[in-house]
Amino acid sequence: MKNLKYILIAFLSVLFLFASCQSSLLNSNSNNLSNNNISFGEFNNEQIIEGRLLVGYENKEAVNKIKELLKGEIYVEIPEIKVVGIKFNGTVKEAYSKLKSLKLEGIKYVEPSFKRDLIDPTPGIIDDTITKNIDGVSEDSLWGLNKIGAKDAWQVATGTHVVVAVVDTPIDAQHPDLQGQFVTGFDPVTGNLIMPDEDYENDKYLGDEHGTHVAGTIAAKKDGKGVVGLAYGAKIMSIPIFQPGYVGDAYVARGIIWAVNHGAQVLSNSWGGGGYSKTLKAAIDYALFNNAVFVAAAGNSHTDQHWHYPSSYPGVIAVAASNARDEVTDFSNHSDTISVAAPGEKILSTVPRSTPAVYGEPYDYWNGTSMATPHVSALAALLKQLHPNATPYQIRKMIENTAVDIDEQGWDHASGFGRIDAAAAVNTTLPTYIGSTRDFYVYSNDGMPLSNVFLSLIRKSGDGGNYYVTTDDGWAGLYNVDPGNYTLILSGPDYLQLDSPIFRPEEATTLIKDITFTNDSTEINLFLDSSFKLDLTFDSTFTGGATLMVEDINYLYSPFYVVNTYSIDEEATNVSFDLSDLSGQFRLFVYRDVTKNASEVSFEGTATINGHPVPVSGLIPYGKSKGFVEDNRFVGQVDPGLIPWTLF
Repeated sequence: MKNLKYILIAFLSVLFLFASCQSSLLNSNSNNLSNNNISFGEFNNEQIIEGRLLVGYENKEAVNKIKELLKGEIYVEIPEIKVVGIKFNGTVKEAYSKLKSLKLEGIKYVEPSFKRDLIDPTPGIIDDTITKNIDGVSEDSLWGLNKIGAKDAWQVATGTHVVVAVVDTPIDAQHPDLQGQFVTGFDPVTGNLIMPDEDYENDKYLGDEHGTHVAGTIAAKKDGKGVVGLAYGAKIMSIPIFQPGYVGDAYVARGIIWAVNHGAQVLSNSWGGGGYSKTLKAAIDYALFNNAVFVAAAGNSHTDQHWHYPSSYPGVIAVAASNARDEVTDFSNHSDTISVAAPGEKILSTVPRSTPAVYGEPYDYWNGTSMATPHVSALAALLKQLHPNATPYQIRKMIENTAVDIDEQGWDHASGFGRIDAAAAVNTTLPTYIGSTRDFYVYSNDGMPLSNVFLSLIRKSGDGGNYYVTTDDGWAGLYNVDPGNYTLILSGPDYLQLDSPIFRPEEATTLIKDITFTNDSTEINLFLDSSFKLDLTFDSTFTGGATLMVEDINYLYSPFYVVNTYSIDEEATNVSFDLSDLSGQFRLFVYRDVTKNASEVSFEGTATINGHPVPVSGLIPYGKSKGFVEDNRFVGQVDPGLIPWTLF
């Protein structure tokens, strides 16, 4: 029996925004008629790196077909998550069109490499003097550390034996406050190792200001000079992903995985942008699975959204920025994925020796969620020192549970659970829950895995963020998320994807159900279902009657195969049919015995798909036996019967 609820139109609009939909009405690409169940990542209005494709695979031999067809070459391989990057001459859209002609068994997804940005800070120099009070600067200058109780926290932990990967620009490792604070880093583009204390900036990779400022907040040493980092006992691992521009999602994924494989327990990320990348998500899932904490800036555009990545991926600690008055700053993004806020306005930290700022010395005051994020990364390092075997979920919960409530009471879109309190966090107990892990498998009713389906988990309590993922080859995973009660909303497939099995927005269907996450790992199977009712009116009757024929276009042994027939009485001019039990892609046509009736017959009516009316029409020409039931929006644009109807 069908057990399907439909989401409100307003909420569907939000889900389509999650996919960054374009304004096109229909997906009329007939190349979608294939047996491939591969997710082709759409990019819509997002900026991408042309001439690059990222390919997730199950069978690497299938990658060679793509490489050969595009006359490309593999520029990066990431075996841990079974992804390769292919570069080629041409545009991504041209490549997609070519790939639709291939039988690509063993390929999970193909997606572009999105362009992303450093979350640009703004200078925040204030008119004061740097006095020698707390480790080189006054408490007012390092107000952020004072606000979060750094001195009390240092009585318990300083980050000793913890490695924090700064996934950012290169870093001035010879800055006097940072010398001696590094372990070996990694350039994900060249594969070069970055030796401790090596100033990796050179003529090719100019621009180490951002990473240097972030590194100082995390682990500038405590020597009575300059500034001091919250986790001054920790070590920094440099993973430069801006050289000077963004190197691309595949190289970033490679850098994340290298960092985790070489001992990084915390990854600090003060960058981001639009575009949901399955490759980035897989790399972050790899980090979480291997007990590494992933911290990311929420962004500085002061919007309320949940499509900023990597901060919006499940399991990530998304960080907003607060000021000295415990207010969320006017630039900080709001989101239903925000975890906590941290000091992010007028933050004094290290800058490269080549760019002295404050009274001619290599320090500067900057504003941004980029500056808030390293405070949280450093706090995670303190907690990792105390609880080296804690899961990323447990670290996140200790940070959230001890945060000082600011902005609206309780959890909110602006500050999450509040502004971090380092002193309270290091003195709290380790949560008993280790976090929930869920592997979702999404199918049609006939058992076909469905790619590009949106899976949203809305927290019933409202006390915390929500989670959003999409499927590839039917699978979507969530790692280290909160146990609790959720409303699960399954919606799709996304008809705007170039490989979508559906051709109309009305064919995207929705499943809504209540679900409970417990403190464990499990697999969950979900089935999307469709409703389809057809009402037709004929301009004349059929001598001897007629038949509505349903052809399966994907039948293995012939181009088309009639799977169902529905009789039409010879006196009937109005008929209704319920095709909701079908699952697949079908052509619908009215068939008559032309020896009994050869006159022209036209018809019109409505196909009601998942509750949405779609005007249809058709024509049986004089002397012909059949006329297709066509979506009026396609009439005159494509040959009759070319665009099928998709049901789940």
